[in-house]
Amino acid sequence: MVKKVVVKKILSDEQVKKLVGTKLPRGYFKKVVRENVDVYTDDGKLLLKFRRNVLPQRNVKAAYDNLIEHAQQLTTSRGIFGGPGKKSPGKKISRVLGKNPGVATNIVGYFDTIGVSQKAMLKKAGLPLPKCRETAFVEKNPKKWKKIIPLIKDISQQYKKLFPKYYALQKKQVKNNKYIIPGTVYSTVTTNYNVHGAVHKDKGDFEEGFGNLSVITKGKYKGGYTGFPQYGVAADVKDGDFLGMNVHEYHAVEPIVGEGNQISIRLSLVSYLREGVIKKCKGEPLLSGNKSPFKKAARILAKRKGKDTKKSKSKKSKSKKRTRKKRSRKNKSRKIKEFFKF
Repeated sequence: MVKKVVVKKILSDEQVKKLVGTKLPRGYFKKVVRENVDVYTDDGKLLLKFRRNVLPQRNVKAAYDNLIEHAQQLTTSRGIFGGPGKKSPGKKISRVLGKNPGVATNIVGYFDTIGVSQKAMLKKAGLPLPKCRETAFVEKNPKKWKKIIPLIKDISQQYKKLFPKYYALQKKQVKNNKYIIPGTVYSTVTTNYNVHGAVHKDKGDFEEGFGNLSVITKGKYKGGYTGFPQYGVAADVKDGDFLGMNVHEYHAVEPIVGEGNQISIRLSLVSYLREGVIKKCKGEPLLSGNKSPFKKAARILAKRKGKDTKKSKSKKSKSKKRTRKKRSRKNKSRKIKEFFKF
């Protein structure tokens, strides 16, 4: 029998809103669950379900080996999750994408928006903008992606087992949609590498679903708890664990503190279904491999550059020939003049 815990608010709605964008200090959460448990609010709402060691270690290891390099890249496009940006005199702290501190948080799977540089590339190549796309990681690393999918399938199965009602709603939304991770009900996975996540609510994901979180660890550390500041409760998620949580409530991640001189790694994977993928991608063909619009654009631009290079070389060659002819005529003229001097 799984333990059931009921929690009450320790902060009012106004108080927790003031924490948005704030990074909580280590030790903020006084109640940290480390055993199988279902947590409900005192008004009967499900907050989280936590299960220990339910994900196969072989798939956990394979995902880590193939994700870790990508997961360590920094981005400034995570808004308030990465914490507040720098504050200028007389101005508010920035919460605009691209204006915040760099954090090692990235995406894999499929997405429904296109980056500025990608738009510019397609426009330059004269190609239309796709409604949906593979993430850059999937496009560039198809072999690695295949080795990561088994773990995401395991996570999806836990979601089905523990949240059958929400899973069924999500399953219904992914029908006839090729921008869904095979064998799952997710479109996207966000990776967070040693991220001290600020207080926030998730946006852009399926409103009627729950967030699914797993963590891969290396070395020893303290902290890194994922929890709900308004209720003062968090989960200590480690290798092989599964956490299903209401990501539409304010939540955050405490910092991790390494032990000794060894490297400490906390790599979290958040699996979810994007609302944009539901609305835009249903019935759309999967633009993958050689059909990728970005690969097409790269080929077009490379070919165009090759032609321009040839034209440039041809112009230079013609210019050199003209120069040689002029020099030749001048030399002949000089020789004739020198001949008639005598």
